Parts: sequence; structure tokens; C-alpha cells
Amino acid sequence: MVHPRLQHALRSSLLAASSRRPATCARSSSTLAPHVTSYTPPTISEDNFIQNRIRALRRALVATDDPSRIWAHYTNFVNYFKYDALPLEIHRKVLRQCSIPPQALRVLAARHLLEGRKPEAPHMHEGRFQTVIRNIRALGHTPSLEDYHYILEQFAAVGHYVGSLQVYQEIIHLGLTPEPKTIGLFLQAVAHRLCLPILRAYRPRLTSQTRKILDELMSDMRKYNIPFTQYILDLALRIFKETVDKEGFDTLVKFAYGIDLSNPDCPPLEFLEGQSQSQPPTVIPLSTHALNTIIDTLGRFGDISRLIQAFEVLTQPLPQASQHLFSSFDDEEDFGVSVQVPSPPNFTLPFAEPNTTTYNMLLRHIGQANHAVLARHYIIQALRLDRQVNWDLGSQLKGGVPIEEIQAPQFSLNRKMLLSVFGHANRRKNLGLMRWLSEKLPKIQRFKRKDLEFYTEFQDRLGASPEPSEMDADAETVPPLPSDDFKTILPTLVQAPVAPSRKISFDAKNLGKAFDININDQSLPELPPPKMLDLDLHIRILTEDIKEISSFAKDLDDVLGRTFQRRKERLGRRVWRGQDIYLSDNDRREGISRTRWREIVHFRPRRALLRRGESIRTPFTKDIAPHLVQPDPQSQRSFSTHAGATADNETPSQLSTLVSKIRSLVSS
Repeated sequence: MVHPRLQHALRSSLLAASSRRPATCARSSSTLAPHVTSYTPPTISEDNFIQNRIRALRRALVATDDPSRIWAHYTNFVNYFKYDALPLEIHRKVLRQCSIPPQALRVLAARHLLEGRKPEAPHMHEGRFQTVIRNIRALGHTPSLEDYHYILEQFAAVGHYVGSLQVYQEIIHLGLTPEPKTIGLFLQAVAHRLCLPILRAYRPRLTSQTRKILDELMSDMRKYNIPFTQYILDLALRIFKETVDKEGFDTLVKFAYGIDLSNPDCPPLEFLEGQSQSQPPTVIPLSTHALNTIIDTLGRFGDISRLIQAFEVLTQPLPQASQHLFSSFDDEEDFGVSVQVPSPPNFTLPFAEPNTTTYNMLLRHIGQANHAVLARHYIIQALRLDRQVNWDLGSQLKGGVPIEEIQAPQFSLNRKMLLSVFGHANRRKNLGLMRWLSEKLPKIQRFKRKDLEFYTEFQDRLGASPEPSEMDADAETVPPLPSDDFKTILPTLVQAPVAPSRKISFDAKNLGKAFDININDQSLPELPPPKMLDLDLHIRILTEDIKEISSFAKDLDDVLGRTFQRRKERLGRRVWRGQDIYLSDNDRREGISRTRWREIVHFRPRRALLRRGESIRTPFTKDIAPHLVQPDPQSQRSFSTHAGATADNETPSQLSTLVSKIRSLVSS
């Protein structure tokens, strides 16, 4: 009887001996081409050994999740045996298991780029994909579209848009017809690369390459009649907004929504040329989210004229041109020949209802472009719309309409709109606009408080709101998004030390947002269902708006007072130097006396205040002319408008006595 250890040792040595390559089968010089010259038919024992190795590879594919171990089994088999000894299904399984999952690869690649570890290749296993695809093609088979989709998904995880372009070109070269998922995965790689860290010097080159890629994709989509699915549209709009490609963005909006941004009140000419009157073109319905994207993108382009044009046309329904068609000339010529005026096709121009975000974006871009008239016009329009929305909602609640049948309001005036107008006025020192906005704030706050009081009383009459535990349980059921994986490395992205010569730029806000969409959703974009009124949420939003607007009103009052004071000081220095100033009453520049200047700006001498017994808050009050006071080194702040000369009938000693009396009054 053989000892168990000796028996195990003999079995191991026999396996090692049998694993040696037979001398009759020389090793090929290439792993992709079959060896023909020195090939001899395998024996029965060799066939059994090959089948055993294939079964071992199958077990490895099922039992282990280690990509390196699977790849080692695969390369060992291909190097020692013919590549066509493996069936096609094994090659495809190896293709899908020779790399780590895309979910783990996303964060890993972003972390490596942040730490300055520039990889040799954008994707660490790109060579493995190339080897498997070459082996499949060498077998005489064409890789399926799903095989290429897996590679595109891997490349999208690391933002490898160059590799995705090469894969896409190979798909076209092999005669495969791309699908919406093919375009979506390609766009996903481009959108993710725009958010990843990159040297600022390389950003312009990336932007130009992205523009060319998108132009080719848009033309191929029209060539292969690929529809705009929801995720394709979201990714394309996001990329066009980041790359500031005006022509590409216009083309996308034209063929997706049927909107010609150059003439938004007319159908695109491409639709009029190739369509019949009985069959209107198929376009995506314009949603409020799409409207906001168009407004934001046009604002980023800096084209305020087209921004206003698009907003005015796309936010209200336009009548059919066929209903208002007329000719300014006679229908008949001089010789009695009737003139046939072609009627336009039955094409409904798209429109969408604006919401709070729409006005926030519109006023922000108008304020940044320093258009005071437009800023004032649209803040007035926002005030009226806010009153109209609350009036309609209150009428429905008072009329007894069930709360389940009332749609949630889409608009509410908030601090961001007011801040955009105030920011422009503060930058340009537009005191007229700043004062006008300050006068509107008390009225806005009063209306908001009345609305809050009405909704609170109505909620109390309805009964108790749902328990917080139920609301928290509903919130916990929301599945996490793929972009949440990047939140763990965002602090590292912000605090990472980067050399001054290698400054990088990245979009931390949108990092990973390209993966939040469902790439397998092939449905066409549709208008979202209307949201019903949630009274608790509406009250919370209204309470937050009142709190923010109240705080904003205090800040605006301080800035307005400081700006007025500085304007008075600047003009006062000109008057004290004998220079002329502009007077709006006379509509010309002229020189005035110091006494006349005190009357214009309503400065009151300190003696008049002391005689009337008025209380003074500080030694230097805005109401008192700073030109009559000598600066005190002990005070915390002194006016920069102090003139060398004193008042006409006062001496420096009298002024010092007056200042000491004022201080004694303040202390008492």
C-alpha cells in the first residue's frame, strides 16, 4: 500500500510532466494567427488534456472573481495551444471578466488622476480587450455589438473618449449598425472626461476634440436614423453646455425639439423641405427641464439677445401660422392671374411653462451681462407671476377643490432672483436700481407672510401632517445614485496638493453625474407627469424664502447706505476742491458752493442737533456733514472726505469743543 503523501507526490509529478508542451507542436510566433507549417494533428491523449484545460478555465470563470487570475488562465491556454481550440463563448466570457467592474473602476481612475499618477494607458486593461477581440476575429467570427458595448462601458468608466472613438469606428467598419445604447455609452465617456481632473493647458485641446466628435455623432445619428432617447439628449446637452459649441448646440436643439434658435417662432427649414402637410415631423416634447437647459446654455454663451428671444418665444404658446396667414399684396396680379400662396404645414411650435429655476438662470445671466433695464423688467415680471401663482392656488383651496387634485405651483419668488439684480446694481453702483429694489422688498415680505399665514391656517384645518418617522422611512427607500460613489473622494479632490506648474481643473459638482442615467432605457423622452400639491413642502419652501429675503433686505439696506455715503463723500471732495458736479435738476455740470452742497445732500450741522436735543448714535453720523469735523485718532473710523479748511464761521478750537460735548452726551 502506497503512503498517502507519496501517492500525492506521484500524482503531482505526473501532472507536471503531462503539462509540458509536446515536441511535435511548435509554438507559434503570434498569439493571433494559427500555426500551419509545423502543425500536426493532436493525439487522443492531447485532446483529453486540452479538454481538461478548457474545463479548468470554465471553472475559473465561474469560481473566481479575480480578473488577473482569469486572464492568467486564458493567456496560458492561448500561448500553449491553438487559439481556435477555445469556443467562442469562452472568449466572450473572458472579455467580460478580465477587468474589474466599471463601478469600482470609476472611483479608482479618478483617484489616480488626482494624485498625479498619470497612467500609461487611460484604461489599465485596454490591451486585454484588444487581444480577445483579435482572437474572436481570427476565428472567423465578428464580435457582437454587445461585446463592443461592454468595452465602451469600461472606457466610459475612466473617461477614455479616444478609445471609445476607436471602438465606434471599428463598429462602423465591420458593418454593424450602432444603436442608441452605442451612442449613449460613447457620450458617457466624453461627458465623464470633461469632469475629471485635467491640466489647464490641455483643456482647450480636449474641448476642440470633443466638438469634432459630437459633430460626427450627430451626423451619424441622422444617417442611421437613431432617435434621441432621454439619456442621449441629457448627455449631449450637458456636453454642449460645457464645450460652449454654439453651432452644435443649435443643431441638436433643431433636430431634437424642432426649435430653430435663430428664428424660434418659425419651424426649421429642414422640416419644411422634406415633410408633407399631412405628416408632421416627430420631435421631442419640450419640457421645463429642457427649457432651463436651453436658457442656461445660451446664457453661458453670452448671447443675451438670443437668450431673451428664446425665453419669450418658448415660454408661451404661439398661434398657428395658418390661422393668421395673410398677404400684403393682392391675391391677383394685374392680368387677372390668381396667385397661390402656399400654406405652411401643420407644425405646432413647442413651448414649456417656466418655473423658479428658469427665472433664476435668466436673471443671473442678465445680471452678469450688466443689463439694468432687462433685469428690472424681469424682476417685475417675476413679482407679478408670484402673485398670480399664489392667487390661483389660494382660489383653488378656498373653492373646495380636493388637495389631491391640485397641481403644485412651479414658481416662487426667492432670494436668488433678487440677488442677481442687486449684484448688478452693486457692481455698477446703480443707486437708482438699488433704491428701487429696496423699496420693493417690504411689499414682497408682506405678501409672503400673508401667504404663509393662509397656508398654515389651512393646514391646521385639514388636520395633523404625517409623522416624521414615515417621511424618514420614505426618504430611506430612495436608491443611491452612481455619482454618490465619488463623494468619498471629493474632500481629497479639493485638498490634494498640486504643484503650481501643474494646476489642474475639474468639475467637482458634476463629477460622476454622467452615470446617474439609465443607459438601458430605450424610451423616448416624454413630458413628466404633473406634481400634485404637497402642502407641507410648500410651507417649508415659503418659510425658507421669507427667512432668506428678510436677511437679504438687511444686507441691502447696509450696502445702500454705505454706497450713498461714499457717493456723497466723493462728490463732496469735488465741491471742496472747487470742481464742478452734475446736477440732474439743471441737467448740466456746474460748480456750487459748500453751503448749497450741504442743502442738497441734507447734511445738518451738529449745533442744530444739540439745540433740538436729538440723540446721536455715534460720534460720526451720516446726517452730519463730515467736512465740518476734524478726524479723531481715537475713533475707529474716520471720514476720508475731511477738507483742510473748516466752516466759514467756526475755528478748529470750537470744533474740538463741540466734539467733546457730543461725546459726553453719548456717554451719558
